[in-house]
Amino acid sequence: MKRRSCFLYLLLVVCTFLCVLYTCACDRIPEPVITITKPSGNQDITNPGAQRPAEEINIIKLGFIGPISGNYASEGTAARNAFQMAVDEANESGRFPYFIDVIIIDDQSSEAAAIEGVRQIITDPAVVAVSGFWNSGPAAAAIPLFIEAEIPLLIWGAIREALTNENNVPWITRSAPTDKQENIPLAEAVIDDKGYTEWFVISDIGAYGIGNYDTFIRELSLRGITPVDTALVEENHSDFRDIVRQINSSGVKAVYCGSTEVIASRLKLQLYQAGITDIFFCGISGIKTEEFFDIGEQAAEGTLAVSPGIILTETEAGRNFIKAYNSRNYNEPIGSYTPYAYEAALILLNSLSVCSNEPAAEEMAHVIFRSRTVGLMGITTFNEVGQTTNVAAYLNVAQDGLWIPYQNSEYSSGQRSFGGR
Repeated sequence: MKRRSCFLYLLLVVCTFLCVLYTCACDRIPEPVITITKPSGNQDITNPGAQRPAEEINIIKLGFIGPISGNYASEGTAARNAFQMAVDEANESGRFPYFIDVIIIDDQSSEAAAIEGVRQIITDPAVVAVSGFWNSGPAAAAIPLFIEAEIPLLIWGAIREALTNENNVPWITRSAPTDKQENIPLAEAVIDDKGYTEWFVISDIGAYGIGNYDTFIRELSLRGITPVDTALVEENHSDFRDIVRQINSSGVKAVYCGSTEVIASRLKLQLYQAGITDIFFCGISGIKTEEFFDIGEQAAEGTLAVSPGIILTETEAGRNFIKAYNSRNYNEPIGSYTPYAYEAALILLNSLSVCSNEPAAEEMAHVIFRSRTVGLMGITTFNEVGQTTNVAAYLNVAQDGLWIPYQNSEYSSGQRSFGGR
């Protein structure tokens, strides 16, 4: 009996020890770690985010916002491609102690869609910065949300001048030029250099259109010129017969379009169909798309458009960008603002490299605002209102169904001439 009691006592001690050991081990079980897969060289365009690395690694997130669908999808999708390409290159380089993921939002060129998308982004605690917007209206609607959430927004495309101002820094910056910075070199070329003084000015009633309309008329006014006639239309206006008659009866020699390719191409085609070909037609960067030539080579011929940035084929950095972009077999060609989306990504990546290994949105905002980035466009810094100090623009002309830098065209050499002379 005594021996049995000892055995039971010993068994109780062993069981108690095992329970204590199991409890301690449970306390030391680590929290679950998100595992991700490494980026592939060729990404699926329908789902452009890079694959994530299989090893355990921290993740930070950047946001990208643009029109992936709708009338301006060609600009938005090409910009998305370039932004993602820059991030993929950074992840592949191994230069960061974490993986950089990209949340891509299609704003559909709509203020409502932009606001909904921004709300998705700002509720993600891993997001440290966002680059966004080709359209000024959605950008203006979204900016208060970024400021309230204290998440920095670097604008890659929207050009309304008021988007960057002293009240929005350091949260809002822009690497693209403003509507004023685009229209001034265009005005200098077509008014001062080419001497056109009899103008018909047309644009749309959206934020982008009104900004360009006001700016170009101001440039005319500074030179003592009043446009012969003007028109403002809906952003998706299609029947220009009345405006064509207006232009024809006014006797103007030149037409300025401050809208997008949608408006410019329809008007240019209907002018051509009406036999009004001896007239000079020019516009802002929004008209310079591959889709402009859907109206036909002859109808498009001789159109002049300003582009922001540099002529990519004339710098080593530009040629390398074209080569890298084309090597990924994207469906969308490089557009006017595609390089600016890539540059925006480089600015954010440069800012991340200056931040701590666990970057936060507030830290990023101040670093971006004070940053100096040597990138595709040259050296980018920001002024006191968060606007880039790196301003560049050049002219393009529609020649034989292609956009050609004006300086390299037969119009520049004198082999061909513009209308309205």
